[in-house]
Amino acid sequence: MDEDYYAYIKMEFSKLAPVYDVVDIFLSGVRRKVADLADMENNSRILDVATGTGKQAFAFAKIGHEVVGIDMSEDMLNVAKKKNGHANVNFLAADAARMPFEDSRFDASCISLALHEMPLNIREKVLSEMARVTKPKGKILIADYALPKSNAFGRLVCRIVKSYETAYYPEFITSDLEGLLEKSGIRIERALPILFGAGMVLKGTNKKIK
Repeated sequence: MDEDYYAYIKMEFSKLAPVYDVVDIFLSGVRRKVADLADMENNSRILDVATGTGKQAFAFAKIGHEVVGIDMSEDMLNVAKKKNGHANVNFLAADAARMPFEDSRFDASCISLALHEMPLNIREKVLSEMARVTKPKGKILIADYALPKSNAFGRLVCRIVKSYETAYYPEFITSDLEGLLEKSGIRIERALPILFGAGMVLKGTNKKIK
């Protein structure tokens, strides 16, 4: 049930908001890599989906982009707003599965380390919404966990991550994310391993045409 998901996420991130940036210190290199991989012209309009405390949004802002960060968690957004020293970043409380934006508003959209926190039906809605609000042939970037190729290492990583991640992680880690992206209208151009193979960054292009 979607209601169970929304209640679960609200509860989890209300608890995590005060300490989330401590964990996120280890992901600063990932944030920079995602922003650089977008390879967008200065002043591009970028949507950061599930922005949390704003680290990915700030990474885009630092290299000259206009950024809107959205998240369902008011607690996480309150932290992001308090830290925001960038005139080119704005934060908005919004459900990524039902975005309050017109079609083709953004030059690029991004979601970092959030898809694994969603059940499959919500994940599909979010990706479809990202394609809808991104311009035709615009860039769509996804950073998230991946199952390492080494089975032994993979099992170790899964055990560690499962100890602190949401209940939806086990299904996500074995799902066909690339197939879901194609179904959502996103053509994958490039894939980069991160976190010693325990994660990936996918760069795609919105396949829709005017």
